[in-house]
Amino acid sequence: MFGNAMSEKKGCASPISTRLAEMKGINLDANANAPVTRRVVDAVMAGLAAGTNPSSAHAGGAEARETITRARDAVAALAEGVFDDGVVFTSGCTEANNTVLHAARALRATLITTAVEHPSVLSPSAALQRDGISVIRLPVGGDGVVAFDELERHLGAVRGAIVLSVQTANSETGVVQPIQEIARLVANRGDILFHTDAAQSFGKLPLVLGDGGAHAASVSAHKLHGPMGTGAILLCDGEDRIHPLLYGGDQEGRRRAGTEALPLIAGMGAACAERADQLDADVGRMRILRDRLEASIVSSVDGAAVNGVGASRLPNTTSIRFEGRDAMEIVARLDAQGILVSQGSACSSMRPTPSHVLVAMGLTEAQAFSTVRLSTSPMNTEVEIDRAIAAIERVCREVSRAV
Repeated sequence: MFGNAMSEKKGCASPISTRLAEMKGINLDANANAPVTRRVVDAVMAGLAAGTNPSSAHAGGAEARETITRARDAVAALAEGVFDDGVVFTSGCTEANNTVLHAARALRATLITTAVEHPSVLSPSAALQRDGISVIRLPVGGDGVVAFDELERHLGAVRGAIVLSVQTANSETGVVQPIQEIARLVANRGDILFHTDAAQSFGKLPLVLGDGGAHAASVSAHKLHGPMGTGAILLCDGEDRIHPLLYGGDQEGRRRAGTEALPLIAGMGAACAERADQLDADVGRMRILRDRLEASIVSSVDGAAVNGVGASRLPNTTSIRFEGRDAMEIVARLDAQGILVSQGSACSSMRPTPSHVLVAMGLTEAQAFSTVRLSTSPMNTEVEIDRAIAAIERVCREVSRAV
């Protein structure tokens, strides 16, 4: 499972992700949003057509509940150590992260996280700190990997309960953190709640909870060709330290109040089932396309270099630094040609500030402002990749390098 290669005819998209006819352009920004597939659209439309509340006692409500149960099974099937009752649907990964980090307040715990987390972890961490919760942000090395010795030191020094939140993979660079090694480090510590933001890695890398993994994980549908606006908290068997962020109903095992978004949840279930159907093929395809894209650009564009290249990375993500060039101008010029790329996380890329991830890795502000993120999906074709390579080479010749 999760193989590194596959064979396909040149230019052909994966059968699992047949492109919708109305889609235009070349999407190399899948980490921001992976376009939905026809199977997902059909599932969402069926959920909308059902028109029943899953909490209703009549037959229509029972049918809606069965749809949600099937979706839970599909989500749980992409992780190891998770049963269907350990899948708590939320409005997305932001809510999932906020809910898990809220345990630091309920447990009166110290929160330990990293300097390169997604804003949906860093912002609630800052809010907790303002409320008097002790927060420790671990540094990373030049490759973007957390400083393991610093983690060990703080785990040994903190007295009392700890909530430890370390992302599985970074949304900007694709750098993968040593989650299994961290899990072994905290395995015999009953005072530690270990959480991982797995939004970008879910369905691309193995996800293990419980023995050999975290106690809780946050995942998102729209990074996996599902609909935007839904996600989930995944819990290992017996984990009961996560408290609701929202109150007012008994939904989701009393872990998250509010009427379930049946159409979106159905769509998420369809996306997970679709990925599970040909997991190795999709992961292998993304890796082949990413490697082709990355190698061609680095070899042909003067001053191009990959951020985090020495670390383990997601199979679909590359963060390329175009030394001396303005990444915003590159992104805009490519956009005008129908090629979608980004400067970083979609939750912060509109801000005129350097990426906190790249700065934490030791890059200068100028280097951070010269970085472009490209992320592939199984929907991309080799023809698209070659077109994108040619366009990037052309744009980089047009965008003058600063002296």
